[in-house]
Amino acid sequence: MRMFCRGLAATSLVFLALAVPATAQNDEFMKECLVTASQRMCTCISGRIPADQRANAILGLRKSNASVSVSGNLLDPATLNQNEMLGLNAVVAAQAYCM
Repeated sequence: MRMFCRGLAATSLVFLALAVPATAQNDEFMKECLVTASQRMCTCISGRIPADQRANAILGLRKSNASVSVSGNLLDPATLNQNEMLGLNAVVAAQAYCM
């Protein structure tokens, strides 16, 4: 019985360790998305972003939001690095689906 409890505890810790980063990324994505879009739109977009592009999408949205808030102008794509560009492409594709 002790062995079972230890195994269950270890499994629970592994699950939490894997789940927390995904939840944190989703929260960060929503935080950045809600700067310019509605809750409903951001929820839809979030569900369409591939897991391997989520971090890039956050970077791209963050840079886009910063550009608009500082200068009031839209983001110049030439200022994006490859990861930011990939992330924003994923967001735009998801946004088109969610319209």
